Amino acid sequence: MLLKKRYYCSGETMRFVTMQHIPLASAYLCPNCNSIGNCAERCPACASPALLALANILDRPVEDDLMEMEYVYVPGAALAA
Repeated sequence: MLLKKRYYCSGETMRFVTMQHIPLASAYLCPNCNSIGNCAERCPACASPALLALANILDRPVEDDLMEMEYVYVPGAALAA
């Protein structure tokens, strides 16, 4: 079944036939047309060779994002003196 109408509205519910699953390791963003595809050579929508691998940006280890905080207890009387 071919779909003739594309849905660009972000709040619109997608039908089952329009849903796509692209693993993050093979997802590439085209900055020219803002499309995501799974081809590392060219954008499947506009054939642009300028692609950004999304796994390099989004698939980061959690421990790199968290800062370790150190807390030191200082009594209130020591601050007033």
